[in-house]
Amino acid sequence: MKKLLSITATVLMACSIQVNAQLLDEKTTAMHAVDTHTLKLYGKLYPQIEQGDLNIYGFEENDVPMYADSVVAYRLSLLESEIPLEYNEYVKPYVNLYTVRKRNLSSKILAWSKYYFPMFEEALDRANMPVELKYLAVIESALNPKATSPVGAAGMWQFMAPTGRMYGLKTNAYYDERRDVIKSTEAAIKYLANSYRIYGDWLLVIASYNCGPGNVNKAIRKAGGVKNFWAIQRFLPAETRGYVPAFIAAAYMMNYASEHNLYPSTEIEIPFHTDTIHVDATYNLTMLAAKLNISIDELIAFNPALRKGILPYGNNKITLTVPYHTAMIFAELNNETFIRTSNDEVLAMNAQIREEQKMVAKRTVKPVAKNYVVKSGDTLQRIAQKNQVSVNELKKWNKIRGNQIKRGQKLVIRG
Repeated sequence: MKKLLSITATVLMACSIQVNAQLLDEKTTAMHAVDTHTLKLYGKLYPQIEQGDLNIYGFEENDVPMYADSVVAYRLSLLESEIPLEYNEYVKPYVNLYTVRKRNLSSKILAWSKYYFPMFEEALDRANMPVELKYLAVIESALNPKATSPVGAAGMWQFMAPTGRMYGLKTNAYYDERRDVIKSTEAAIKYLANSYRIYGDWLLVIASYNCGPGNVNKAIRKAGGVKNFWAIQRFLPAETRGYVPAFIAAAYMMNYASEHNLYPSTEIEIPFHTDTIHVDATYNLTMLAAKLNISIDELIAFNPALRKGILPYGNNKITLTVPYHTAMIFAELNNETFIRTSNDEVLAMNAQIREEQKMVAKRTVKPVAKNYVVKSGDTLQRIAQKNQVSVNELKKWNKIRGNQIKRGQKLVIRG
C-alpha cells in the first residue's frame, strides 16, 4: 500500500512539474507576443521616417529657403491650436533664428522631439491641456534634460530648485528630479495649470512661466488691467518680451521644418523604445548595467537625474529608464542577490568615489594666466587668434561687454 502511494505521489509530482513547465513556456511565449505587439504598435504610432522622405520639395542639401511674411503668417493660421499663434514683427526674428541662423540646433531639436514629444503629448492630453505647450521645452532647454542655466535652473523645463520643490521635485547631491523628464513634465503641467486658473489666457501663462506671476501682474496693472500679452508686452522684463514670440516661432519651425529644408539630425541616435524599472540604493549600478547588457554610460545617459552616476542612499525606490528589451531582462534578475550590495558597501563605494574625485582635482593643472597690453591696431579677434583662444573667452576673462578695446589696456589671457 505504501509503495503504491509512493508511486502515485511520484507520478503526481512528475505531472505537476510537466504542467508547471508547460505553464512557464506558455507565459514566456505570451510575454514575447506582448512585447512584439507593443513594439509594432509603437512603430505605427511613431514611425521612423528617413530624411529623404521628408525632402518633399526636392531641395539641395545647402538650400536655405526664405518666404514672405504673408506665407509664414498664413501657415501659422492653418495650425489647429488652442493657443493663438499670431505672426508679427516680434515673431519674425525668432522664425529667422530657428530656420536660418540656428539650423544645426533646429535639426537636433527635431531629432529629439521624436523621443520626447510623445511623452509630453500623453501627459498634456491626460491633464486636458493644449498639446502645443510641448514647444515650451524647446525654448527652455532645446529638449536637453541636462541643461543648466547660469542662474541654476535645471532640466528640460528649467526649474529653479525652490520652485521644483514646490511641485514635488526633489534635489540632492546625487539625484535631481528636475532632470527626470517624466517627473519634471508633470511638475511643469501643474505649474501651467495653476497659472491658467489665474489668467485664463495661454500667452499670459507662457509669459508667467518665464518671468513669474509677479512680473506679469505688475505689467497688467501698468497696462491698465488688460489681460493680453501683446498689450502688456512692453511692460514685461526684456527676456519675457521675446519669450512668447520665440514660443510661436518654435511652433512654426516644428510644423514647417520640411518647408525650410530642415530635417531631424542623423548624428543623434534616438532611443525609440524604452521602459522603466524600479531600484533602490542597494543596487550596484555598474553590475546592473552589465547584467542588462548595456554600458554604464548608456544607463546614465538614459537617466540624467543621476547627478554623479550612482544611486542616492535612502529607502525610496528610484525609477530608471532603460531600453525596452532590458526591462524584461531586469524582471528575471530582480531576485538575484548578486545584483545587490549592502548598505555598508554602498557607503564605501560613495566614499571611494569622493576620494577619487579629490585626487583628480589635485592632479588637475590650473591654467596659467598672463597679461597682454593692447597695442595700436589690435582687435579682440586678432589678439584671440595670436593667443589661440576665442573672442568669447577673452571677453569673459576681462568682463568686456562690447567689442571695443583701448591702446594700453591690460588684458588677462588664460593658457
